[in-house]
Amino acid sequence: MVATNTARDSEADPRLFIVIPTYNRWDEARVSLQCISQSTYRNFKILLIEDACTDGTVEKCRAEFPDVEILHGSGDLWWSGAINKGVEHALQSGAEAILWMNDDNRVEPQTLSRMVASLKRLGSRSIICARNKSTETGLDEWAGDPPGWHPDFENWVPLDLSAPEVLVKHPPGGRGVLIPAQCFKEIGYVDVRSFPHYWADYDFHFRAMRAGFKYFIATEAMVWNVPNQARPEVRPEFSSHWLRWFLFDRRSAMNMPTLRRLLKRHLPPPEYRQIFYPILFRHLAWLSYGWVLRKPFLHRPLRALKKSLSRSATDNTAGH
Repeated sequence: MVATNTARDSEADPRLFIVIPTYNRWDEARVSLQCISQSTYRNFKILLIEDACTDGTVEKCRAEFPDVEILHGSGDLWWSGAINKGVEHALQSGAEAILWMNDDNRVEPQTLSRMVASLKRLGSRSIICARNKSTETGLDEWAGDPPGWHPDFENWVPLDLSAPEVLVKHPPGGRGVLIPAQCFKEIGYVDVRSFPHYWADYDFHFRAMRAGFKYFIATEAMVWNVPNQARPEVRPEFSSHWLRWFLFDRRSAMNMPTLRRLLKRHLPPPEYRQIFYPILFRHLAWLSYGWVLRKPFLHRPLRALKKSLSRSATDNTAGH
């Protein structure tokens, strides 16, 4: 994992820093680090940002991966704070490019080399994305497609990925994204205040696109993602506690205030209203239905109400 110091490397290969946030997932992070250590690209440094882990991450990492530099949080970094801490340190250490990774991502030996090769071909105004694949299904999880709330989602046609690099219109998230240092110097860091955990990556990418950076998929560069296991706090589903978690907790991707902030910031007002409020109403209807199903004592009165309404409708029709 130590960068080689040959003249060839310093002339040809950008100094790459890999930023990986982690919190109490050493078993996942360990496999991620093992995969990176087998990379054919060598001019890199790994920054593991641990946010007050209690599972022995720090000690185990130092024992097995002494070349990994560990940065520490006090337990309140979340994703955005951890990314910013890593990016700031990388830039101060002379990074020419920064790769965002998650602790449950797996790279192939050629992944870094292919991404850096694409960056060198396309230039410093380009941001290079890996194809995201699921370790569970083997299928693409992201290959240029828009998020489900985007107006293009319904009519999106999968991209032709036969070329080495393909221009993409929609942001990639935060798994396997290679960003030239110049981008951070121009547009700043992740907005940790507005987006402490979810949607911070999308906000950053929208800002970068607005500043003129172009996004490309390096079609042969793969980042494999391990599906997340359900956290204890999300169970049981449709309980009152779960409903609050789903709609308002920063650990929920469907945190409504945060999603609203993202859409309002980056969409024209009519488009924002057209997208956000149907999402909100659909979720409220679905959550209400799920909550009612968990309350057997409500089933009988609701069935009675339904019959009563149906009878009234029939009587009114007959009266006409």
